[in-house]
Amino acid sequence: MVSPWRIRCRDCGSVSVLNVSYDLSEFTRLYHYCRVCGKNTYHEIIEPSE
Repeated sequence: MVSPWRIRCRDCGSVSVLNVSYDLSEFTRLYHYCRVCGKNTYHEIIEPSE
């Protein structure tokens, strides 16, 4: 089962949805590609998206 999560880029503040097959509630941040910054940055996990 794929779960969508809302994440926020720490560099630019843009919010996006990340679809993953595992629970991100145990994580505080993740390293992910930001389309706005055009590079990999740390993202804060906001909440599960519906």
